[in-house]
Amino acid sequence: MLSPTGSEKLPSLTGLRFLLAACVLMAHALSGSALFSERLQAVLSVAAAPLATSAVSGFFVLSGFVLAWSYRPGERAQAFWRRRFWKIYPNHALGWVLGAIFFVVATAPSPMAVDGSATVLGGAAELLLMKVWVPVPEAFNGFNDPSWSVCCEAFFYLLFPVLIPVVRRLTRTGLRRAWLALSCAILTFPALAMGLGGRTLPGWPLGLNTLWFAYVFPPVRLTEFLLGIVTARLVQEGAWSQLNAPTRIGALATVLAATPFLPLTYCLGASYAVPFSLIIAGLTVRDVQGRSRLLARPAVVALGEASYALYIVHFPLFMSARQAVGVNHRFAVLNGFLFAAGLMVAAQAVALLVHRRYERPIQARFARSTRAVAPAALSTGRLEYNTAPVSD
Repeated sequence: MLSPTGSEKLPSLTGLRFLLAACVLMAHALSGSALFSERLQAVLSVAAAPLATSAVSGFFVLSGFVLAWSYRPGERAQAFWRRRFWKIYPNHALGWVLGAIFFVVATAPSPMAVDGSATVLGGAAELLLMKVWVPVPEAFNGFNDPSWSVCCEAFFYLLFPVLIPVVRRLTRTGLRRAWLALSCAILTFPALAMGLGGRTLPGWPLGLNTLWFAYVFPPVRLTEFLLGIVTARLVQEGAWSQLNAPTRIGALATVLAATPFLPLTYCLGASYAVPFSLIIAGLTVRDVQGRSRLLARPAVVALGEASYALYIVHFPLFMSARQAVGVNHRFAVLNGFLFAAGLMVAAQAVALLVHRRYERPIQARFARSTRAVAPAALSTGRLEYNTAPVSD
């Protein structure tokens, strides 16, 4: 058995968060910004899309894993919800405001938004973290498109205090069965989604109902979050069958290589959840055994800590930069890649600033009740920004 209370820190998982956020960043810079000629843009969109969809699946599994790993039995649900709110909502609100400003002052529709525009209904639903609950295009069209996954995470956090005691009561055999059942469910939902159809959306070969159910519907994506919880418990209980690094990475690489041959619904995230659970468990075991490598380097960990800020702020920044150079302007190949690289570097710099000057101070001030802070911490002014070994 490793640690049933998650006392070990897991720096490699924080570093992994940076890699996942970087994948989303690259996908949006290359495929969502419409930088290149129509033919090249189509190729890049097909090639880059799995980077973003797989990364989001990785985030969902990682989120469940980290919360289960760091859970302390007996913790009050209200304390947990308070920390989660002050972790995700201030950044979400900042991204919403930046997106709203863009749509107010923009002189032309952005090629990056769902259909180039936003709606009042979409903006309101997005601000309230509710925009993914009904398959209505007007509700999808908010100000900061990536926030759909934050809406899912809010649902996961709402249920976590109910789910974790149930999972912790499972025996090793029960945990293994739950892991297999969740893996099967994750791979079944995309098949079910194909029969839902719905009206077509511009630029999407899938019906609206199919896309909504397979990609953004919170109860469907909850299975990936649960897979992370169960994987964490298996590792803590010493019931995880460890695979070597080439096998873990090879599983994900195989799925990514098979993406062009899979039904499109399987390319929206479901295919990647199980390989990511293998990778996350493997990194955790290495950290606990003191064998951390590249992802645990201080610079990578620092970038990982700012990954949520990066995920939230990059989209409004990309839209604004695209507007500045002209939404219809197309770059030569080299210039386009240089422009995309510049966007990514600028977004990372802004994310580090937001994390250090906005996100962390807000968490330090509001995430914990002052009654729960030790007097010594108050007298010295030394407060922890996050009580979990790895912030998600």
